[in-house]
Amino acid sequence: MTSLHLSSSPARRVRLGRPFMRATALALALGTLPFYAAAQTSTTSTISLPAQSLSQALLSLGQQARVQLYFDPNIVQGLQAPAVRQASSVEAALTQLLAGTGIEYKRKDNRYTLSKPLSDDSTQLAPITVHAARDTLSTEQTGSYTATHSNSATRLNLSLRETPQSVSVITRQQMDDQGIQTISDALQQTPGVTVNRDNSESYSFYSRGFSLENFQFDGLPSLSSDGGAVRDNYSITNSAIYDRIEILKGATGLVNGAGYPSGVINMVRKRPTSQFQGHAQVSAGSWDTYGTELDLSGPLAAEGVLRGRVVGATQDNRSFMDYAKGKQQIFYGILEADLGERTTVAVGLDYQRNRNNATTNEHLPAFYSNGEQFSIGRHFNPADRWAWRNQDTQRVFADLNHRFDSGWTVKLAAGQRDYRTRQVMSGISADFVNAQTYEISHGFYQGGAARFDSDSKEKTLDFHATGPFKLLGREHELVLGANYSKTHALSRRWDGDTDMTVPNIFEWNNNATEPSEYEWWLQHDVNVKQHMIYGAAVLKPHDRVNVILGARQVRYDWSLESLNALNRLQRHETQVNGKIIPYLGLSVDLDEWHTAYASYTDVFKPQAYNFKASGEQLEPLTGKSMEVGMKGEYLDGKLNASLALFQVKQDNVAEPDPINPQTPMGGVAYIAVPGVTTRGLELELSGEVMPNWQVHAGYTYARSRDGDGVRASSRQPEHLFKLATYYRLPLAGQRLTVGGNVQWQSGSYFTQLVDGQVRRFERKPYAVVGLSGSYDVNKTTKLSVNVNNLFDKHYYAGIGNYNTVFWGAPRNVTATLRYQF
Repeated sequence: MTSLHLSSSPARRVRLGRPFMRATALALALGTLPFYAAAQTSTTSTISLPAQSLSQALLSLGQQARVQLYFDPNIVQGLQAPAVRQASSVEAALTQLLAGTGIEYKRKDNRYTLSKPLSDDSTQLAPITVHAARDTLSTEQTGSYTATHSNSATRLNLSLRETPQSVSVITRQQMDDQGIQTISDALQQTPGVTVNRDNSESYSFYSRGFSLENFQFDGLPSLSSDGGAVRDNYSITNSAIYDRIEILKGATGLVNGAGYPSGVINMVRKRPTSQFQGHAQVSAGSWDTYGTELDLSGPLAAEGVLRGRVVGATQDNRSFMDYAKGKQQIFYGILEADLGERTTVAVGLDYQRNRNNATTNEHLPAFYSNGEQFSIGRHFNPADRWAWRNQDTQRVFADLNHRFDSGWTVKLAAGQRDYRTRQVMSGISADFVNAQTYEISHGFYQGGAARFDSDSKEKTLDFHATGPFKLLGREHELVLGANYSKTHALSRRWDGDTDMTVPNIFEWNNNATEPSEYEWWLQHDVNVKQHMIYGAAVLKPHDRVNVILGARQVRYDWSLESLNALNRLQRHETQVNGKIIPYLGLSVDLDEWHTAYASYTDVFKPQAYNFKASGEQLEPLTGKSMEVGMKGEYLDGKLNASLALFQVKQDNVAEPDPINPQTPMGGVAYIAVPGVTTRGLELELSGEVMPNWQVHAGYTYARSRDGDGVRASSRQPEHLFKLATYYRLPLAGQRLTVGGNVQWQSGSYFTQLVDGQVRRFERKPYAVVGLSGSYDVNKTTKLSVNVNNLFDKHYYAGIGNYNTVFWGAPRNVTATLRYQF
């Protein structure tokens, strides 16, 4: 008897003549590991499925529960399955799905066989085997702008509807359709998130009025942002290796230790697939931008017990700014293996190399010396031609998952990040332009260029267990975990002589005198350690009610040692021992489609690397974060909607000092603002609104005021609207798609002391529109075109970094040709 072998992976099917060649190609790229194992497991957390055909429901069950199902396709043909809501086991889900069909199931080990009593003249047909997908949350090849689940908040595999916080997900489909190439591009389209361009290679992110600096990779928290000026530059991270970007807004959940109340960015890597799939693509665009990408994934051993994936990408580009250009190379490789029916292990590496010339530190001056606002063309580059920045980031990671018959799962994950940057910085300063002569001071400091060598290394280890438990006759869920992170960062600076001034900024050719030699001036040595234990219980006192009770306890140690050529040594230390941060959540299903929710957590974040103008550290940020709202799930889970009302109360909020903008060591000086309250609302819609029409849209209002009623976080807009969409036209055999995106934000400002008076730089409200389209040349080849800033809007993409401003990019076009294997 021959069995037809199907996989729950959404990968397109391939002919049987090439598996050996494809597996060989992957093996050569990744190397092979001597892993030999059986297949999958039968354990899962609660299972929810939309109403759909019984055949599709069984396939989805295999994906969610990671089990094998055997059945004759004829016995399910034409049958519809009801929706399944929070079934506590595979058996409970099957009981609901098969009710009234006459179909029975039997379990043996990790396999379920479905059958219908045969009549005397019936003939047994060949069964179909449905294998579980390895990454059941993957958005790749779903064609959707929404996701089903996220575990960024609690480690529990909750649906977006069950998570008692605002969650946005930028799916792989949205990244491909909208031409998203970096994490910054992805966050630019994320509802509720503001992206501020700081210089030619870096961006900063804000949510609900405050800095968004909590990062995760596959759910593993990173401490890199605690390295201060030596932090990893996440903003330029290429998105080619990621399946999705999850953004949890508001409270930082359970697993981020000390963190801001703005949210968490979780970058989820692509995982190997159980069947071969892959693509190759080339792209070309404005300003001599050229790119390539190759992505191969599939089984490397019999029955897919060993799987692998490699992704490689390159980009070579100039810029809309004079003399600026860059190159980027990306590699990602991962091996995943089944070590028995219940154990899976994975090990991987990703590496990114960036080389940039004529790079800036700050950007354009905001004011003339008389207090009037300064302006110059978008092409103007304030950096010297010989300024440059090289950045290398390597991450090695591994994880081990084991699933027990009881439904409990344990996971051990480890990661190491190495970040290195080498750079020379010089150009016009952040000073004021002389209103009469147009002269401006020059250099990283006046008359001097600076060379920096910076290295940082981070190690992270996380262990957690999740599973069901029974209490008072009902089944609930529990997660318990511990996390350890350590970061060491070292930055050294050398100074060299260059021109003191630029006589006329409008006539400058970016060719100041390059230093002939550099002398050592300064070094910073940063060490950070964080120990954390966390836990949460999802109590289910009623079928429609979830109560989340959780907390994390944090021990945090931070130290900075600075030494300069004058033999001046400064030491700063911050220690937090046993700080307990509670997390409370509640969700109530109002009906089949709607859930009301509420959540609360304390705010606690040491501000170890935020210094006053005096050189003293700011006190830790403290406060409370609350959110209530409603979520909707429509069209069998294809469309998600949410409404959130939030309030954050904080003390010691860091704001740049408008009077004394620099610390004694040359960094940005801050003041601590007490009693800041942020209130607002957020609306979001994501998914399929009609067949072949995907939408991701959101509106956010966030109003921040200090204890005196004065606007806080004035550099961030109070109103944001974002929209991304695409539609497959019912023309030319549905080969043509059209789409686009819009980002609109209200005005914002910053203040600076000019000529003895506090002046305000206003950024007016603006909207930027993008257009996209694609044509399927055939079943394997697609041509796409993306137009950014369609109407060539003049706007400032960044304000405030060292009191400078950054123009947004003019209209630009990229064309991409992709071949799908």
